[in-house]
Amino acid sequence: MEVVNGLLIFIHVVAFIAGGANSVVHPLIDPRMATAAPAARDAYIALRNTLAVVGRYAMIALLVTGVLTLWLKWNFTPPNFWFWIKMLGVVAMLGFIGMGESAKKKAASGDAAAIARVELSSKLTGAAFAVVVFSAVFAFAV
Repeated sequence: MEVVNGLLIFIHVVAFIAGGANSVVHPLIDPRMATAAPAARDAYIALRNTLAVVGRYAMIALLVTGVLTLWLKWNFTPPNFWFWIKMLGVVAMLGFIGMGESAKKKAASGDAAAIARVELSSKLTGAAFAVVVFSAVFAFAV
């Protein structure tokens, strides 16, 4: 069972890195979209869309491996209250990602308000990601 748990945690960490890249890169790209020329905005949107696809698969992998690890390693009993802080961060991330995704099409056409919502959602997702990382250290370093 140790090997299975190790593989699940490995997949979880790789997915966390892949998904976490969005939380780092999007706040760098999104502010540039508001003032970018249409061709540059198209390039930013293409990059953002590629990262979003990677992020979706990473989130699926995180949810699946997280539930399996919680079951197999801890029998659905979280190790401490930091786990719940981490889960609140995950829920916040999903909400902020949804906020950005809902404004994405309008932002692609140059709608300034939608671009601002996408930019705000990226920053909030990044903050929630930091909460997830911070709380995960305390949740699982015991």
